[in-house]
Amino acid sequence: MKHLGCYTEPPVNAVDRQLFRASTVVTLGDGKRASFWQSAWLNGRAPMDIFPDLFKLAWRKNRSVKEELEHQSWTRGLWRMESVNEMANFITLWDLVQSVQLTEEPDTIRWKWTSHGDYSAKTAYNIQFAGSHSQFQGSTIWKAEAEGKHKFFAWLLVQSKLLTADNLSKRQWPCDPMCSLCSQEQETADHLILHCCFAKEVWHLMARWTQNLVKIPDMGSSVATWWQQELTGLPKKLRRTKAALLMYTAWNLWKERNQRIFEHNRAIATRVFQEIKAEILIRKLAVGGPVVPSDPC
Repeated sequence: MKHLGCYTEPPVNAVDRQLFRASTVVTLGDGKRASFWQSAWLNGRAPMDIFPDLFKLAWRKNRSVKEELEHQSWTRGLWRMESVNEMANFITLWDLVQSVQLTEEPDTIRWKWTSHGDYSAKTAYNIQFAGSHSQFQGSTIWKAEAEGKHKFFAWLLVQSKLLTADNLSKRQWPCDPMCSLCSQEQETADHLILHCCFAKEVWHLMARWTQNLVKIPDMGSSVATWWQQELTGLPKKLRRTKAALLMYTAWNLWKERNQRIFEHNRAIATRVFQEIKAEILIRKLAVGGPVVPSDPC
């Protein structure tokens, strides 16, 4: 809002805006209120989520549907397209836009999570934390010889609460469903961390380094089952060490996944393995542990 000559952005971030777009459906009327790029008016989705590459090129990102349809103004800036994929997306969006017919009625917006279509704070809160409650006992996580961020990550991982593609799809958030590490299977936590061919390379290196204390995960096992089986029956000290090694490995696979998606950087399996070793060494030098069986000290 404007105040004393200053402009203050609403207290929301990109994730909040994405959640709002995924939770609303805009029905076009006169096109005066709906944002061309940022409202969910195109088959229940926002063009910026369907065609993020085109959205980046667009010059005017906040204009209404009506304004952008006049003289095909939405195409301004898109002449900078360079890739075949961008051009294909442009043709698809062009065809969809040509079928739009505005009326004299005002645009309407419907909230997906209530029967009457009206927004409620309760449903907005619930959708953010849907399925986040669990009876899982996490002593093997919280007592591991690892940092807090690794423990929190493992807590989410074991309960299948990471925002992998399958969980994003359940929330109706747009995403690429394929595993970014192998591009062969759909992304789930089980696949990404345990069964992806890239992940298996990393686990193989970990198994060799730890003299098979850390093992290559069995095919078909779930993260929760794998975690329990790997740590059950071990002496307390060894259990805390092994839990930390599992965490560091899974954490760095997740980091590599995010690097590929958000920063378009790719590392080979040996590089991820070296990152795991480096994090463990930093932990040892700082506060001690975990001690890997192959370490001379």
